[in-house]
Amino acid sequence: MKYQTQMTFPVELTFEMLPPLMVEGVELPVQMDITKALLTIVGPSGKPRQVDILKTFSEDQIMLWEDQIIDSYFEDDDEGRP
Repeated sequence: MKYQTQMTFPVELTFEMLPPLMVEGVELPVQMDITKALLTIVGPSGKPRQVDILKTFSEDQIMLWEDQIIDSYFEDDDEGRP
């Protein structure tokens, strides 16, 4: 038998902030790149370990998180982003 459901788990996202770039005379804003999505699990021994689950998400979902983090990171900035 199987039962399908949804669960919510705390996940730690690790990311790199990339500085603004000049491309063909146009300045691109600060960008970010999520490099890990760590989920802590407890194995049979009772010892917790972290598993990187980033590759289980679509690029669209990762980009959404990146946008949310950038917006949150710069929300106190008058212009929203540097």
